[in-house]
Amino acid sequence: DERHRPDSLPHLTGDSVNMTTWYAIPSKRPPAEAESSLRQWRQQGYRVALWRDSGDEPVACDMLLTGPYPGYARAVNALCGEIVRRDADCQWIVTGGDDIQPDPFSLAAQIAMDCTVHFGGTFGVMQPTGDRWGEDAKGSAYIDRICGSPWMGREWCERMYGGRGPLFEGYAHMFVDEELQGVAVRLGALWQRRDLCQHHDHWMRSESRQMPAFLAMANSPKHWQESQALFNRRKAAGFPGHEPAVRVAA
Repeated sequence: DERHRPDSLPHLTGDSVNMTTWYAIPSKRPPAEAESSLRQWRQQGYRVALWRDSGDEPVACDMLLTGPYPGYARAVNALCGEIVRRDADCQWIVTGGDDIQPDPFSLAAQIAMDCTVHFGGTFGVMQPTGDRWGEDAKGSAYIDRICGSPWMGREWCERMYGGRGPLFEGYAHMFVDEELQGVAVRLGALWQRRDLCQHHDHWMRSESRQMPAFLAMANSPKHWQESQALFNRRKAAGFPGHEPAVRVAA
């Protein structure tokens, strides 16, 4: 990253200081490995919510849900539902994985305030696109085509899919992020920011290029083909069921 950390942190207004921003993910890695990533999120001002499978060692966090793994979208939706129920100050929830790092030069509260101002509220999805992994000759990187580590506003989390959660639960793992982008574009609610970088420490970027064992099923050719076929059907049909619940006046 060619940017440089400013000499002083950005000024935060009273409203932004009072807001809370969460990083909410399912995590399967051993605690020591997961903690190395989650520590960075906490240092930048995020609270951390985790889904851990039944029998896995717990990881230190602000909120922990456990149970048989229901799939990525269902786990994230469950976490988001608990966060908005328990934390009235939460305005934005970020998701991704325990191999993603926060933007090192921006505090959570400042990005959250930027998002709220941009959308005029919290019905929206913001994806940092500063991680240019896989950029091709036309300047398109992997992160330009998906919402792989999105910021999802409180209202988006509360209203999407008829109020069932921010993500479509029909995918077990793959294509959740591509449908999220497609739906956000369809609703005019996507903001991509090249000035923010949430680095994805993907296993394909490692020296060994060794896939973690717990990802083997999700990355199998059969799983990929089935999920891609489902995505293509849903995209052609306009992502049925994505419609947000009607907002009830306070």
